[in-house]
Amino acid sequence: MGKIIKEKKGIFFTFIAITIIAVFTIVFTPQADVSLQKDTQAIRARINSIDNYVDDLEGRYFETALRAATYKAMLSLIFYINETDLYLTDMNSAFYEVMLNGSILNPGQGHVPIDSITKKNITENNTLLNWSNKIIDVAKDTLNVNTSITILNVTVNQTKPWSIDSTLRINFSVKSNVAEWKKNATITTTISIEGFYDPYYLVNTNGLYTNQIKESSVSFNQWNLSKVREHLRNGTYVYWQNSDAPSFLMRFTNTISPSRCCGIESLVNPNKITTPDQIDSYADYILWDPLITTPCSQLYNITNPLTGQGLWDEFRYFKLDFEHVTKYNITSEYAVKTCQ
Repeated sequence: MGKIIKEKKGIFFTFIAITIIAVFTIVFTPQADVSLQKDTQAIRARINSIDNYVDDLEGRYFETALRAATYKAMLSLIFYINETDLYLTDMNSAFYEVMLNGSILNPGQGHVPIDSITKKNITENNTLLNWSNKIIDVAKDTLNVNTSITILNVTVNQTKPWSIDSTLRINFSVKSNVAEWKKNATITTTISIEGFYDPYYLVNTNGLYTNQIKESSVSFNQWNLSKVREHLRNGTYVYWQNSDAPSFLMRFTNTISPSRCCGIESLVNPNKITTPDQIDSYADYILWDPLITTPCSQLYNITNPLTGQGLWDEFRYFKLDFEHVTKYNITSEYAVKTCQ
């Protein structure tokens, strides 16, 4: 009898044990699955957000920083030329240094902050290094990621007459607690040159005659005397195909040679220069290049002393070479040879 009771007790305790295990299995197993799923979803969401940040770095943030720094650097270089009355010896070298850390190689002083020469607070907190540090700090604060940016090179060039392109080559990495991204990138941006001061005018007049780049709205086949008058009044610029004029960037280094893609020119107002009566064409790159001299026999006064018609009523002594007389469609009734 006692043996039967003991066996019943054993069966009972076994049943209780199995029941408890079953309850634990039912209760705890689904929760573990849910927790794992939640962790996986959180990791995926974090990777996705950082992935978007990496794409935005390459597709938006770097270009925005490059565009802003390019504009500030070009402005600083123009003010530097105005302050020193010196052309740049190497455009890309000067551009790179100003873009990177806001300094420039100044003769006799070495590398100095360009703002100290121009006396204008332009590049402070606006260099590529400044922008890179801002991106790094914001990414750390908002996404809790470590961003590393290495600037390899930055250059400026011109392929169109009215704009310039700057190109940035960088390596960057983004590291978080879940993954790491490493990339090489080449970023390019384009800015208009309109509104910038022309270095030719600044150096050749010691800053007394300034002229801002502004494209003329006159089509190549619509020029006449009246439009040339407005062209002179407004100091506008024109691009001629196969022109002998230099580009905007070439004007920073006093490089007087033809730029087939990007040569632009303006006409110098004789009323704004110290020696208004010069025996030369008043096309800007011709007038101010001592190596380009138009023979008097090929010059035309844009006025007719017999009729009083032309431009000398407002722009006395204004002259052009035969090629420009033709380009601007100035007819013989207004153009008289300077030297007969």
